[in-house]
Formats: sequence, C-alpha cells, structure tokens
Amino acid sequence: MRAIKQSKISIPLFSKGYASSKWCLKEVAEMVKHKDETKHMILPIFLDVTPDEVQHQTGSYAEAFAQHEENYDFETVQVWRDALQKVVKLKGLELKKEANGKHGEFIKKVLARVLISLRNAYLDVNDILVGINHHVEAIKTTLLEVNETGVQIVGIWGMGGIGKTTLAKVVFNQLLDQFESSCFLNDIRETSSQHKGLEYLQSKLVADILNSERKDFANTDEGTKQLKYRLRHKKAIILLDEVDRVDQLKALAGDLAWFGPGSRIIITTREKNVLDLFQVSDIYELTLLSADQAFELFCKHAFIKGLPTLDFIDLSWDIVSTTGRLPLALEVIGASLSTSSGRKEIWQGTLKQLKKKPHMKVRDTLKISYDGLDHEQREIFLDIACFFIGTDARVVKPMWDDCDFFPEVGIEILLLKSLIRITDDSKLWMHDQLRDLGREIVERENYKEPWLRCRLWHSEVAMRALERHPREGMTKVEAISLEGYQFRSEDHCIEDDRFLHLTNLRILQLEKASLCGNFELLLPDLQWLSNSNPTPPTNLDLKSLIVLDLSRSMVARKLKVLDLTGCLQLRKTPDFSASPALERLILRSCHNLVSIDPSIEKLSALVSLDIRNCTSLKNLPQLGSMEALTELLVDGTSIRELPVLRDTDKLENLETLSANNCKLLAQIPDSLKCLKKLKLLSLDNCQSLGAVPDFIGQLTSLVELSLSGTQIRRLPDSIGNLTLLTVPKIDHSHMTCLPSTLATLENLQVLNASGCVDLEGDIPINIGSKSSMRILQLADTKVSSLPTSISCLRQLEILDLGGCQRLQALPNLPSSLISLRLGGELIHIFPNLEHLINLKELIFSGCRQLVEVPMGIRNLSKLEKLELSNTGITTLPGALPHLRELRIQKCLKLKCLPRLPSSLYELEISFCSSLARLPNLSNLNNLSLLRVYNSCKITEIPGLQGLTSLKRLDTSLCPITHLDGLERLDFLRSLHIQLSQMEKLPNPSKLWRLFQMNASYHRKLGPRPVA
Repeated sequence: MRAIKQSKISIPLFSKGYASSKWCLKEVAEMVKHKDETKHMILPIFLDVTPDEVQHQTGSYAEAFAQHEENYDFETVQVWRDALQKVVKLKGLELKKEANGKHGEFIKKVLARVLISLRNAYLDVNDILVGINHHVEAIKTTLLEVNETGVQIVGIWGMGGIGKTTLAKVVFNQLLDQFESSCFLNDIRETSSQHKGLEYLQSKLVADILNSERKDFANTDEGTKQLKYRLRHKKAIILLDEVDRVDQLKALAGDLAWFGPGSRIIITTREKNVLDLFQVSDIYELTLLSADQAFELFCKHAFIKGLPTLDFIDLSWDIVSTTGRLPLALEVIGASLSTSSGRKEIWQGTLKQLKKKPHMKVRDTLKISYDGLDHEQREIFLDIACFFIGTDARVVKPMWDDCDFFPEVGIEILLLKSLIRITDDSKLWMHDQLRDLGREIVERENYKEPWLRCRLWHSEVAMRALERHPREGMTKVEAISLEGYQFRSEDHCIEDDRFLHLTNLRILQLEKASLCGNFELLLPDLQWLSNSNPTPPTNLDLKSLIVLDLSRSMVARKLKVLDLTGCLQLRKTPDFSASPALERLILRSCHNLVSIDPSIEKLSALVSLDIRNCTSLKNLPQLGSMEALTELLVDGTSIRELPVLRDTDKLENLETLSANNCKLLAQIPDSLKCLKKLKLLSLDNCQSLGAVPDFIGQLTSLVELSLSGTQIRRLPDSIGNLTLLTVPKIDHSHMTCLPSTLATLENLQVLNASGCVDLEGDIPINIGSKSSMRILQLADTKVSSLPTSISCLRQLEILDLGGCQRLQALPNLPSSLISLRLGGELIHIFPNLEHLINLKELIFSGCRQLVEVPMGIRNLSKLEKLELSNTGITTLPGALPHLRELRIQKCLKLKCLPRLPSSLYELEISFCSSLARLPNLSNLNNLSLLRVYNSCKITEIPGLQGLTSLKRLDTSLCPITHLDGLERLDFLRSLHIQLSQMEKLPNPSKLWRLFQMNASYHRKLGPRPVA
C-alpha cells in the first residue's frame, strides 16, 4: 500500500486468478482511492481475461466473489466490486487485441504506454537545442549534487531571452526520475501580479508535490503553513520560473526545512539581487551563445534542413550578428523567415529593420526588465544605450550623481538585472538588443520629429535637427552626439544660434567640429562635453560642467572629470587651480608629456590620477596634499623613483599604486611606509628594481603585491606581518628562495612563482585549518620537493608544477584540486589520483618516466581536459565520461588508444610516431576540433563521417590515404590535409561552410598524387 502511494503510476495485471486473492483486491481498491484523492495514474492490463469479465465479475471472477461474500462483510466486498468497475472504465491494454497474444510485442506496447503516461510530468522543451549541454552538465555536476540528503537551491541568472527557462527545464527533466514528486511554477513574475496570485502558486505547489487536487488558500500565511507541514516528507524537484521579487521566494520556499531530504529547487531570474537577498549560494550565470552556435541555432529555425543555401549564407551571418547572439531573437527571427519561401528581398528587408529596432516579441521580452526600473535607473539605462557603451563607468558616474540619478544604486540595479555589464577595465557594456531597445524607447517619444526626443545619438539625425528644426521646439533635447558626422571641412564651425533653445542640454559629444559665436548665456546645464578639435569652445559657460573629455585634442570650478587621453601634442598640462572640484584626471598615452603643472598638488578632491603610458614623463610632481587620492597609476612612464613623501604630506588614503613597466624605476622609497591604507602595490616588469625594503611589512592593509619580472632575489621576513595579503606575484623574477614567514599568512590565496628559474629550497605553506590557499604555481623553478603537508590544503584548486626539472616525487594531494599540471624528467613517483574527485584538468608535460597514466584516473568523473606531452606512456585507459579535451603530443611510445568518450570536443594527436591506428571515432558527434599531426604511421581516420559537429580538421604531415565521409561534415570550416599519399583526392565543393583550406605535399611522405 505504501508503494502505491509513493508511485506515479499503478499497473494492475488482471488474470483469471486475480479476483481470488484478497490482497490483489485490496491493492486495486487502494489504487482507485489514491487516484480519487490525487492525480495518480492507473494503467490496467488484461492478460487472459476480458475487460467485461472484470467489470461485471463473470466467469472466474464470479466464482471468486461468491467465495469472498462468505468470508467478508458486504461493505468490504462492495468496495472491491466498485474498484474493479472503475478501473475497467480506464483505457487499458488487452493482450489478445493489442499483440495477438505475443508477450514480447505486448511488453513493448505496455512500456511505450507507461512512458507516454509518465511523460506528462516532464516539461515541454523545444526540440531545437544548441550549445546547452555543457551548461546542463555544469549545473548537474557542480551545483546539483543529487546524492546529498540536504535540500539545495540553485539560481540560474541572465538577461531576458538568453534561455534560462529552457536550460532549467532540461535540467529538471533529466533529474526528474530521481525524485518522488515534482512541480513547475511557470512565469511567477506575471502570475504573482494577479489577484491572489501568490496564493494560487502556493496551492499549486502543494497540489503538485502531494499529487492532490488544488485547494485555494485564503492568504499567503495559510499557504505558508500548508507548505511548512505537508511537504517535509517528500523528496521533490521544484522549478520556480521567472522570479523577480524576494517575497515570491519567501512565500514559495521560505525555509529549506519545508521540503523533504534530498529535494532540489531551481530558480530562474533576471534579478541577481533577488538570489543574493534570499542567500542563494549556488548561482549559475547563463552566457550568450558563441558565434558558431548562434549561426547553427538560427539556421535550424530558418531552414527546413537546418542548412542555408549558398546565396543565403552571408545574409544569415549578418542577421545572427545583428541579433547579438541572443537565443530568443535567433529563434523568433529564424522562425518568421522560414515562412518566406526563400524570398531574398524579405530577408534583406528584415535585416534592414533589425538594424534599426529589435523584433517585436524580443523587444517585449526585454522591456520587462526595463519596466521594473525607477525613473533615475531608466535615465542611466537610456544614457548608456545611446551614448556611453564602451565608456569608463567611473568617468560617467559624477555626471549622473550631479543629475541626482544616484548612480551607485542605479548601476548596481542594472548589473543585477543583467541589463549592463562592467568589463575588467571598468568599461560599460550592453547587449546589442538591449541597446536597440533603449534607442527605440527614445525614438517612440516622436518618430517623425526627432528634435522632440530627449536624446539624439545618430550624428546625421542630430545635425539635421540642429540645421532644420523649428528652433523653439528643441527644449526637450538633453543629449546630442555629432561623433562620426562627415563635415565638409576639417575646421567646420557650428554657430551659436543652433543651440539657442537647447536650454536643457546636459550632454554634447562633438568630434571634429568647432563651436563658433557667443556661448556665454547658452547651454547653462551642460554637464558633459567631449571634443577632439584642437580649438576649444569660444566663450562657453562651463559652470555646470562635470566631465570635460578632450581625448585626442590640442577648461570650470565644478569640473570633476578631465580626460586628455592620447593628446599627442600635449607637452605640459594646464594650471589646475581653476578646477578645485576635479576628482578624476586622465592623461593616459600622452606620449609627449614631459611636465605636470605643480598646481596638481592643490587638487584636494582628486580621487584618481591616471598617467599610464606617458612615455616621456620622467618626474612626478609633489602629490602630498591630495588627501582624497585613492588611485595612482603611473605604468609605462620613464620615472626613476616613486613619489617621495614629506612629513607633512596627506597621501594616507592611497589604496592603489601601480607602476608596472617603469623600466628605469630602481627602488622603493622609505617614505612609502606611511601608506597605511595601501591595498595594491604593483611593480611588474620594473626591470631595474632589485630589492624590497624591510618596511614593506608596515603596509598592513596590503592585499596584493605584484613583483613579476623584476630583479628581486628575495623577500624580507617582514612580509609575514601582512596578515591581509592574498596575492603575492613574484613570477619570472630572480627570486632564489621564499621567506619562511609566508607560512604564517592565513589569507594567502595565490602564490605565483612560475618562471623563477633560480628558486629552490622549501616552499613555506600555511597548513592550518584557516588556510585560504587556492592557487600554487611553481612551474619552471628548481623546486625539488613539496611538503607532505600539502594534502592538508583543503581549498587548493590549482597546482602548477610544469617544468620542475629537479622534482622527483610527489606526496598525496588534496581532493579539492581542480587543475593539476606536472612536468619534469626526474619525476618517477606519482600519487594515486583516485581521490581527486573534483579534478577537471590534468596535464603531464615532460614526464619521461611516466609509462602509464597513474592509478585512479578512471574514477575522475569530472575530468574535462587531459594533456600528455613528451611522456613514456604506451596506451591510455578508457572510461572518462566527461572528457572534453584530449591532447597527446610527442608520446613516442604510444601504440594504441581505447574507444574515446562521446563527450570530446577537441582531440589532438601529434608527433606520436609509434601510433599506427586511431580507434573508430564515429561516436564523437560533439567533436569540434580534430588534429592528427606528424604521426607517420596513421593512414586513415576511422569513423570520420560520424563527426557531424567537426569544424576544424588538420591531418598535416600524416600519410593519410583517404578521407571517406569528408563531404558529410556540414559544419567544417577549416581543413588542412596532406596530399602526398592520398589515393583519392577529396572534393570540398559540398562543404559550403569551408572558408580555409590548405592542401600541402611533402616529399618524404610519398609521391605527388594524380588528380
């Protein structure tokens, strides 16, 4: 009875003797009862009886019930009779009718029927899926460890239309069989906005998990109580789709204790802050498709056979490029074009339209995120979409701050909603479809009369508006860009009367034009002015100016940002006394700059000074009065010393000091010891720097110390006082030994000493329970051994010992390792790898004494990359189910390979002179790259025709005699082959995606083939 309640479907097998068993009758009655109370499914099977015999209890059933009536009370027998009658009314299967009494065939039909019945619990997913498998595996293996007994939540985060729901559904379906119950709550954002929407979602969750009829809840409190007490014994998988508010999660999954052990909850959302506020620790950010994947997805929707004809290839690529590789756009546009019957003019018209605005369905999907913004956040979004993609966010923030747009909050919200990104170099980035959405929103303000819009970003439209508009109608315009406009002459002048009614203009982007006339009373609210023309604006009132960008050109008390990047004619900076509010000064790549005006010391509000790559600058001015300065970037200058601070200087707030590639910099002055708040000191490639002073230990706020490529031979023991230090980078320096005090640093996360060819001796490692070491890189050093205590580093993820020629043996390694690289001719003792259950990358390079892959590699279920170079192995083990990359180079004794896993994406075999034959590769339908190079015994590629995803094939310097099946490789884009012993020349004419082919001849491999 318990099994019936826990199952999704019951299958009673009715035979002549079925009714004689009271246990069978009790079970069928329980099935019917469970079905009446829940959504339980029953599939009746009639073996050697007919449905009529069972329903009306005739024949053997009549005899059995007569016996039961003597032994049991009337009510019990009647329950059994009613149950049989109800079951027969369900659509079942009869052996005689379905398979003419053939049991084997009948079993197949029963199985098919069961699968169809159960499939209703599976979620509907588009049949056309591209580039999703590695996302699915990443979530399943990394985030959803279904063997754990605890309840776990995973959030899938990304912009609208990127495929979050599709990915979640695929994961849901693949894991479904491992759970008792399941529930999919679709589009929670929309449903919860309706009257009693959250109550409905709560009741559906309870009903689905318990497999019962849905009952309305009076309020969310009642729903919470039901969830809390009724679901905790059910192991369930739950998909909460399109969540956009924390209260939704609190109402549906407020406490993990509500759900049974082993339950899994998948959340999809555009709002990362929702996941953060709900304290979801496992967050998977879904990224865009690659260009090739986007092209494939589009073609599968746009063409019947999934492949474009030759005259539609370029158009297809243009459309894919215009969509920005967004899956929703590719699917919608591809499907709409599939009905055009190959009419090229429709495709061309669609492309033209897409370049101006996004497809309606795509726009509506993306606009949901925009609609969730408040006024100030929308203004920032539209500014970025129209003007500031690719601009340093730190430069734009002061202007938005002066507009009361609250950029610190606004930008964070845009990031959390996946509406923008900020790159590693602080540049603003926005997806093309979101950019087009923002611009269309502005265009909708007035399609016919652009001068009535708030923003004019297209230079030709803006210039036309300035020249032809009814001038009094321009008061709504806040921002204009003339960048890229083709003026008739280089010294084109725009007269003042063009700006007479632009009273609300706050952004003006010029390029080659000059402003002529009297601007004294014009543009009173101008906050951003960028102009590369060597002639400054005439008589321009700059009292409200926040950002003056004179990049590549020949200044206002309110000015906060001055950008003079790339001003090649600038030899000396102007006097800064008139700009006391300046916060950010950018003089980057002013290659002829030799002097900075001493007035810079008076800029007490300056936060950042960037003089990187001012190659002629040899001396820095006094900076001591800059009490607000937090960032000083002097990389690539010709300075010989860092700023020497006086006793009265106030540079104590400096957090970042970067002087990379200052090749003449020879020492670190003692005065820097007063920089108590310094977090980053970076002196990479300062080739004259030979020592680190002892006072470095007094910089107690230091988090990162970078000394790569210097002449430094040792670190002082005082480095042990830097308790916050996480990253000391000393790679490719002249370091000979490491101070033992490094072992006391509990926050040390990365130690990179690769390329320190003189480094030898002990490696000091903190092995305490609080050790934070994640990355240890000792490649190409003279290190001869590792401490056995390395196995205690429970957070170590990357260990690089490549090229360690003195290394002879390895101790046991921690199971936390994700990447392991070993190299050295003397290594002869290798650790057992069996316990490295998290290992994804394994590289053996130059291990000539390695004759077989170490024990336990078969158990590395997460291994994705295996590389063997210059080893003594003769064969490989099989069974690496998740391997994605396999590279075997210069393994001269390798003689055979096992059958390779179908998960492979890249396979390279080069300089393997003893390998005579490859295994059959026909199962490698995910393989994208195959390189079989300079392996003189390999004459064929078995199973080539099965490599349906192959994009690059290289068989150079191999005596290949034929390439059977080459013409079937529809996705092949690059082909490098050797013709020397080719018996039949390949015909590449059918390879319509092929854009690169190199067919060479090598005299040593044989005679030139005859066509």
